[in-house]
Amino acid sequence: MIEQKDDVNEFMFEDLDSGAFLTNSKNNGSPDLIISTNNLTLGFGQKTVLSDISLSVPRGTITALIGPSGSGKTTFLRSLNRMNDDVKGYRRTGDVLFNSESIWRPDIDLLALRRKVGMLFQRANPFPMSIEQNVVAGVRAHRIAKKSQLREIARMRLEEVGLWHAVEGRLHDSPFRLSGGQQQLLCLARVLAIGPDVLLLDEPTSALDPVSIEAVENLIVSLSPAITFIVVTHNLAQARRISHNTAFFFEGQLKEYGPTKKLFEDASQPETQQYVSGRMG
Repeated sequence: MIEQKDDVNEFMFEDLDSGAFLTNSKNNGSPDLIISTNNLTLGFGQKTVLSDISLSVPRGTITALIGPSGSGKTTFLRSLNRMNDDVKGYRRTGDVLFNSESIWRPDIDLLALRRKVGMLFQRANPFPMSIEQNVVAGVRAHRIAKKSQLREIARMRLEEVGLWHAVEGRLHDSPFRLSGGQQQLLCLARVLAIGPDVLLLDEPTSALDPVSIEAVENLIVSLSPAITFIVVTHNLAQARRISHNTAFFFEGQLKEYGPTKKLFEDASQPETQQYVSGRMG
């Protein structure tokens, strides 16, 4: 059964096959925090990429991750739903907590974790199936709605990301006939369809034109606080526009983390000051 909320354009689904891990319940340890990392150190082979990262993300906020290329932002982001696990030589110490529970618990349901902590990649990656099938691909994989509900789910999610009027007459067409911006919005509709609590965005607008960038940014802002966003971006203006909090990474360390306005206007670390002022590449 689908229930539409009044205050946000979001569906709640009755699970047909619930996992052994993760619910929509509030964080039992700290209801205001949704993700926390504790002394997280990450590396590949002999190379350490991130050292001793401790960071807590408040529920319902937008957090920007900024810093020079190679500072570890994307590696950190991908650790939050275990996307690094299958990379050769990956190693880590420390922990990541989602709703106060370790994501490396022995009984973790990894599929359930990635449903609740979804990810949108830098470049659009539509599946080789129709536009409509793309939107509901995750819904089908996670078995979180009945077949009879899929068409309505696709329509609502396409409306939510602003694509419906552009594609309503060609839902069975290939997504590769869409523009780059439209493909990225389609991928966003696909990940929203599975009802994530957190969305990890890795440079989601870096390949888009200004109009598409504005559309994606507006959508992110409109979906918060129903969804918590963590966004890697090299666009400092974007970080200032959309985020509540910003974390600055430099040479594998978390140099500074706090409210976006303060970090940009009154940073406490010299490296942060240099970076946000444009004096560091």
